[in-house]
Amino acid sequence: MNVYFDLNIFDRIEKINSLNDDESIIYSELENLILSDKITVPYSNAHLNDLFRGFQKNPNYIDGHLENIKRLTKNLCICQYWNHNKTTWHFREIKDFFNEKQSEWEFEPQSFEELFEEGPNPLLLLKLMPLPKNWKLGYQQDPMFGMMYPMSKIENNMYGLTADIFNFRTRLASDYGLYKTFKVYLIKGLNKIRSNKEMLKAIRGNLKDSPKHLDIFEMAEKYAPKSKTSGNENYSRVIETFYKYDLKGYKTDANFNNMFDDSLHTFYGAHCDFFVTNDDRCQYKAEKTYERLKINTKVIKAKDYLQIKNCIN
Repeated sequence: MNVYFDLNIFDRIEKINSLNDDESIIYSELENLILSDKITVPYSNAHLNDLFRGFQKNPNYIDGHLENIKRLTKNLCICQYWNHNKTTWHFREIKDFFNEKQSEWEFEPQSFEELFEEGPNPLLLLKLMPLPKNWKLGYQQDPMFGMMYPMSKIENNMYGLTADIFNFRTRLASDYGLYKTFKVYLIKGLNKIRSNKEMLKAIRGNLKDSPKHLDIFEMAEKYAPKSKTSGNENYSRVIETFYKYDLKGYKTDANFNNMFDDSLHTFYGAHCDFFVTNDDRCQYKAEKTYERLKINTKVIKAKDYLQIKNCIN
């Protein structure tokens, strides 16, 4: 039986000697299921993402974390590699994988300008292409427009717009206040659409064959042009569905990196019989995602470990 652990489960097992009696029983049971080969537990690059954020704050504990995960997973790794059409299960030394990812993270550009620090900038010609005349009207209509496109307001060309789009994605990941403001902006926009009966009537009029029970998210999913975010269609479906539930506002996450990694954990959990997490927000959205996509994985908290034992028996 394959069981996927969120990082918080690995962490509690690592700290098992310092837990109170009730918690110690729970995590000892989970640990024994692994060590007695009753369940198989993999690690993923989502765990490495979580670990790297902790490593940035305090690098002193990383070796212990990696050693604990190696002990429990025996270096069994599940990973969706870039543009592969399916997920890879294989054995990969977790310390080597973390070191490789660390090198990538440290050299990842934090701004559009950093992309071209070591060579000529092939996009400079975009400075000769002005934005549409009505572009600046956006700055007058909504403050968010100025937050998203500050360079475009000054340069008013395609180069500035390209830089703004790149930089905004980076800023969302690092500026929690900006991400929270942006989500509020998106949710307000969606609520306006939901409450605009004339607009919904017009949309349904153009989609006459659509079932009447579909909400705006479901209509977009069913009828909007399909965009390809990965070579693996299932990866795209899980990540996008998870994010849509996050956008609906209940159990939402204020941190973009946490939200994305929770969606990634949910994707990998979908390859296993159980996904164990103590995070209420992640549990709720993972359950809704699996329900929506008809995935049979059960999402439980560590205290519900008897469900795993009962399935084994």
